[in-house]
Amino acid sequence: MKFFTSILFYLSLVLLGSCKKYLTVEPVNAVSDETTIFDKTSSETALRAVYRQMGNIGYYGENYVTFGYFPSGDIKNLTTGGSANFVNVNFRSDDVLFNTTWVAIYSAINRANHVITKVPSVNDPALTTALKNQYVGEAKFLRALAYFDLARAWGGVQIVLEPTTSLQNRPAIRRSTLADTYAQVLKDLEEAEPVLPDAVNRIRATRRTVWALRARLHLYKKEWAQAEEYATKLIDKTADYKLLKPYSTWFANNVIATQESIFELQFSLQNPNSTRLQMAHSSNGGQYRYAPNDRFVQLLNNPSVGGGRSALIGSITQSGITNWYGNLYYRKDASDPAYIFRIAEMYLIRAEARAQLNNLSATNGALFDLNQVRDRAGLAAATAATQTEVLRAIEEERRYEFAFEAHRWYDLARTGRAKAVLEALDANVKVDDHEYLFPIPVTQIQLDPNLEQNPGY
Repeated sequence: MKFFTSILFYLSLVLLGSCKKYLTVEPVNAVSDETTIFDKTSSETALRAVYRQMGNIGYYGENYVTFGYFPSGDIKNLTTGGSANFVNVNFRSDDVLFNTTWVAIYSAINRANHVITKVPSVNDPALTTALKNQYVGEAKFLRALAYFDLARAWGGVQIVLEPTTSLQNRPAIRRSTLADTYAQVLKDLEEAEPVLPDAVNRIRATRRTVWALRARLHLYKKEWAQAEEYATKLIDKTADYKLLKPYSTWFANNVIATQESIFELQFSLQNPNSTRLQMAHSSNGGQYRYAPNDRFVQLLNNPSVGGGRSALIGSITQSGITNWYGNLYYRKDASDPAYIFRIAEMYLIRAEARAQLNNLSATNGALFDLNQVRDRAGLAAATAATQTEVLRAIEEERRYEFAFEAHRWYDLARTGRAKAVLEALDANVKVDDHEYLFPIPVTQIQLDPNLEQNPGY
């Protein structure tokens, strides 16, 4: 099955295998574009391919997630590789990691475009109208997530809504504005919501994953009332989503798809999560390329700061030397999920939105939500009182709660606080204004004359 991105066209002809049991059919290999999606089975296979691409090494399988915490001030680089530039906030347009991620995300978009465009015209009695609508709705949610992730990292991007099948039909498209890119995200979500089931499914898109992304989108757009509204929709589903105790319950002991999870990507021995290999210590079969720095280890191990979140790190002592490592990804077969939305994020989104609306109440406002997350981590209630203090407390709580998830850098960038926070943590780190957005990969600019670089690079 040929799926080309609109930006760089060298993707594999082989459609990779399934996410764990999420659909009931096996993938089809080497199907031509003309007959790729023609019945119920091939429609399911094409949809599975979108989910699989979301877990690509360049996307949630490694790179995009590490972009969220490498430049966080809490990580140290242990190799001479490209991650050192990210840790030091020295973003370079020729860094191959940027290009790999750009290509991976646009590949996910292109795969989604195939489903969205072709499934509605499939003539197969087994593929009912309801199923067609659902599959298209899932693809639109995944496309929305992909464009959101591009936008928060690079700003406005090229919006491609039709499948690209060859170099010859590559569309000539200039970058949209950030506002227009976010508008496309919202449009996809609004169209996906009514055709998706309002049900618990932690590994497939549902109406509830739409709500989760809408809560995050409205937060980034500073639409506080709507961010509060959509986060509340999920928080109110108390029978389905819970802050689990102790803290490690949602990821330790090889668990998957717990009540903490709204949406996660699954991996397997055949389809491993590459983050685990990079993060894990060599004693656990990893390459140990980066680790929490000493300052962050002390914070997570401080009972009044990290609380139960000390479970996110582990250590091993060899020849009298103790090495600390991240412990969110630890499984021998690298089947660790990629956590896209957790209920903890919904509490902290609502807390931030309420604080911005100046509802600081400890009974039905920002402090209530913040303290739910703190209590789950085994911490006392927050002592913040003013609006500024509450917002800073929420910022810090997100720092620890999502230590190895795709949040910290994007949080500091969206609030404009990266320079103040990171330079205070390390005098050797300098954050220039243009670095609040990543550079467009130079490879992409060389390939596409319609693509403009972000200012400053």
